[in-house]
Amino acid sequence: MTAGTATRPLPGNATATPTARLDFLDALRVLAIAVLLFFHTGMLFVGWGWHITNAQTIPGLRLPMDLLHRLRMPLLFVIAGAGMWYALQRRSLAGFARERAVRLLLPAVAGMFIVVPPQVFVERVVRGQWQGGYLRFYAERVLQLRPYPAGDFGWHHLWFIVYLFVYAMLLLPVLAWWRRARPPYAPGPWVLALGLPLGVNEALLKPLYPESHTLIHDAYIFNHYLLLTLYGVALAASRNAWDWLADRRQALLGAALLLSVLGLPMLEMGIVPRDTPADALYANLFTWAWLLSLLAWGRQRLNFATPLLAWAREASFPIYILHQTVIILIAQVVIRQAWAPWAKFAVILAGTVVVCVLAHEALLRRFPLTRLLFGIKPGPARGRVPQGG
Repeated sequence: MTAGTATRPLPGNATATPTARLDFLDALRVLAIAVLLFFHTGMLFVGWGWHITNAQTIPGLRLPMDLLHRLRMPLLFVIAGAGMWYALQRRSLAGFARERAVRLLLPAVAGMFIVVPPQVFVERVVRGQWQGGYLRFYAERVLQLRPYPAGDFGWHHLWFIVYLFVYAMLLLPVLAWWRRARPPYAPGPWVLALGLPLGVNEALLKPLYPESHTLIHDAYIFNHYLLLTLYGVALAASRNAWDWLADRRQALLGAALLLSVLGLPMLEMGIVPRDTPADALYANLFTWAWLLSLLAWGRQRLNFATPLLAWAREASFPIYILHQTVIILIAQVVIRQAWAPWAKFAVILAGTVVVCVLAHEALLRRFPLTRLLFGIKPGPARGRVPQGG
């Protein structure tokens, strides 16, 4: 999940190399994970159904949450795809597969046994589905390994890591061919059209396979994020795509704003009905336009190293692994208080940030075993090119 730093543009006929460090991808990834903390705290207050919820909602959160839902994970998968390409430039195929297993599969499995069970425990207790202590719940329910929601064992928010590992293994032959053949192509109008396959995929498959994150029966979401991962690979492997985007940053931002200003009111007024092919096409054009704009402006404005970014490069992945459990553990106490919803939101979000940062600094980064289980590279953090895992 690390990226690197390139403060100088690449030559016009070159792709990024292991020595061209791209800090802007790291910065965007860190920002996306920060947004996840906001988003999952918001899930307590929007009435969409979650593990636990506050009795009172915050109506003003619904539109920002809806928009963030369309941007946060897509951005992470595009950056992860770019990271796969850069990581493979420094490793053999076997080394790449081994590194993905250590950095992705191992933390996902460890998280399913260590990080996720407290979430399920709190959910069952709050809903009156369990009475008793955590250790008995773990022994009697979690260790049955019966998949959630019928059972109490699952990956919950760690689906992102599981899907990334599966994508890396599935794409390995494609990446190997790509690295060997180096097909000559340059960024152009084709980049702008990549939102269309996303829209077609959603229009065709979402009605048949609603979002579930179960991997096996999740064709719409599986294809959606596989495409976005491939798009990240394609951008990273093409000639100077990041600078091509940066040169067009104002036009890309204008297009994203235009889609927002014209399209969102049409959805709100019902002119474009929800959950229709037209909605699917619009939503994905919206997503892709904003992703390109974020990448373009990130390349232009965020491509520099700072001590904070160096710290966040290491900390963001373990914080991602921890954050949802910390939110739920804090929220189970806070939502019972007679406070205003926004006060509860602020306390839960601030508390989550503090706990996650302290856990990383005081525990996770200090010991070889915790570094391994939470996907932190051995030894001190080092600036590297993106690795997407």
